[in-house]
Amino acid sequence: MKSHVHTPGDGRGRRKVMVDGQEVKRVIYADTQRGEVRCIDDPIRIVGGEAAWHTLHGRVTVEPADG
Repeated sequence: MKSHVHTPGDGRGRRKVMVDGQEVKRVIYADTQRGEVRCIDDPIRIVGGEAAWHTLHGRVTVEPADG
């Protein structure tokens, strides 16, 4: 497992994902080395039977959701 890649269900618990200092919700993938975050659109849109998502780029930081 690569420690710089974060996904839901990877066994590391809930985390807070920030891109350029702004918290991002509904994250499905975060890579701190590449500076890339994929998140589900808000409001949720369904395209081809799946939730639509978009990619953000910037300085990505990940920390535990509890503090």
